[in-house]
Amino acid sequence: MSIQKLVFWDIDGTLIHCGSDGRKALNRTFYELYNIENAFESSDIGGAMDSMILSGIMKSHSIGEDQLPKIVRHYQKVLEDVLANNKEKRILPGVPELLKTIHHSNSSENALLTSNLRIGAMTKLNSMGLGDFFKLGGFGDEPGEKWDAAYACIREAEEMYDTVFSRDQIFLIGDSVYDIECAAKLGIKSIAVGTGWTDAESLLAHKPDHFFPDLSDTKEVLKAIDL
Repeated sequence: MSIQKLVFWDIDGTLIHCGSDGRKALNRTFYELYNIENAFESSDIGGAMDSMILSGIMKSHSIGEDQLPKIVRHYQKVLEDVLANNKEKRILPGVPELLKTIHHSNSSENALLTSNLRIGAMTKLNSMGLGDFFKLGGFGDEPGEKWDAAYACIREAEEMYDTVFSRDQIFLIGDSVYDIECAAKLGIKSIAVGTGWTDAESLLAHKPDHFFPDLSDTKEVLKAIDL
């Protein structure tokens, strides 16, 4: 198998919708462990990555770094419970067929690119039966930006498949302006989708390589990634 294409996927608003379950689980975690109410909203949080959000909450409430493993373990359990009770969570249109086609192709592979912690990302996807499509990913476990996580994932993929990916054969499918900017920063192809919280006009103003209102027209989406 000669993998030549890497397709990065954002999670929330691109692959799935699960509302604000991540934030709910985070707030509940800090309340159950430390009796802190609305930790996410009430703390001095900087940066988009979950590791930076956690760090901001912990600093705001003088919680030592040695508590982080306990917090993450509890967060996973709470997130599993929150997701299990969310009857409105759903996989977005076209996603299963696209993931299967890319996964079973001899020339391409799926990868995640998210600000979520790895454990949070996989908990969300496993709750909807999508986790097995992803053995690669860039996650929010380290401080920085999404493109930093992407660089690390590209290096991992190149080692795994003993290849060097041409930047025009790496794609990022996402629902936000940040995803378009991330793709531009990396020099890869951006595919914007209007199933998240950003309106189509704002997405198009940032000139993605491709735009789809949703991913239901799988034939056209696959054409955009040359499959």
